[in-house]
Amino acid sequence: MTQMVLVPAIVTTATVSPFAAELAAHLEQNDTVELDVTEVADADVSFLQLVCAARHQAERDGKGLRLARPASDAVAALLERAGFLTDIAPADQMFWFHGDLPQ
Repeated sequence: MTQMVLVPAIVTTATVSPFAAELAAHLEQNDTVELDVTEVADADVSFLQLVCAARHQAERDGKGLRLARPASDAVAALLERAGFLTDIAPADQMFWFHGDLPQ
């Protein structure tokens, strides 16, 4: 079963804990979780750390974690600021951008 999860508009160090708990619960209860990041307006590296850790955990557990749509402009800008787009691995490019890096 696939579960869609809307990521909150604000995911920062101060607010990431409730979202982390929600994401963990969805990954435990479902085979695949799709994250909708279209509403993300303010996020910091804690959001990226959470998603990366969740991807690895899902993979270890034989489950799927993916983005419903390619990363929004706000998420793409965060990835750029955090250095994630420097020599991005193909698997990461596929996960964040569904294959096509933003121009």
